[in-house]
Amino acid sequence: MNSIAVIANPFAGTARGRISGVDAVAALRARGFEVELCPTEEIGHATELAEELAHRKDLVVAVGGDGTIHEVACGLVGTDCPMGVLPSGSGNDFATGIGCADVESGLAAIERREPLAIDVCALDGRPFVNSLGLLASGYISNGAARLWRWMGSGRYAVASLKAVLAYHGQHVDWKIRTPDAPQGRDAGGRYLLAEFCNGPLTGGGFKLVEAADFQDGLMDLCLVTPIGPLAGLKILPGAVAGRLIRHESFSRYRTDRVEFETVEAIPYHLDGEAGSLAAGEHVVEMLAKKLKVMAAI
Repeated sequence: MNSIAVIANPFAGTARGRISGVDAVAALRARGFEVELCPTEEIGHATELAEELAHRKDLVVAVGGDGTIHEVACGLVGTDCPMGVLPSGSGNDFATGIGCADVESGLAAIERREPLAIDVCALDGRPFVNSLGLLASGYISNGAARLWRWMGSGRYAVASLKAVLAYHGQHVDWKIRTPDAPQGRDAGGRYLLAEFCNGPLTGGGFKLVEAADFQDGLMDLCLVTPIGPLAGLKILPGAVAGRLIRHESFSRYRTDRVEFETVEAIPYHLDGEAGSLAAGEHVVEMLAKKLKVMAAI
């Protein structure tokens, strides 16, 4: 595993504690690796690069935040080429979840040369490796994306405060398949938040489920029914601090497939990348394909 490609977001390394693509290449070369730098040029480019590099490199290293990691992972899912991670974003949830919360941890994981095969999930066939958030989670991600990058994970705290005060949920009908209910259990009504967790953290360090495991073949789903602003404000500080939230409005499931239907478009994020999901029927499920990563867990 000597031939490495570094796919770097050109905006990475612009704040304290982050690393640029050029610096990542230098650090890897100092450790004896042959390294090629491949900067991204536009949204989706990292996936195209990873797909091509998977056939001629021993390892592809993502340098950037959760969005860059998501794109690189999508290009490597189902291949024999593993992904390394040198975190250089504001949230870094996936990197932290695999034990590579900082650059030195990521470099150490690469040097161990022991890739780990992790689960991959999908929304309507679109892969994600860390988390999918709907409703308030998507609202928060959309809001955080509009704030200054120098705020780091604080962007998510500010956006969460706005969500508590301004977002009141939307109607969703669910069919959730769990190990004890293989035919699926139905739920429906107004929901404030839904988070599908493949990894333990989301939204810049929030912990919404007990202990999501990248290798257990299941997603950990957290559903939240509407909470009053006062209760939300009481919960928020603990959530921002990374503590597991326990409240009667929260329900949690371990599942490999969920079907849901919405009557109107809803905000969402896919591994931190925010957008709007069209009204209609949708499926979230585990994929048979795996992703190899250089992890420290």
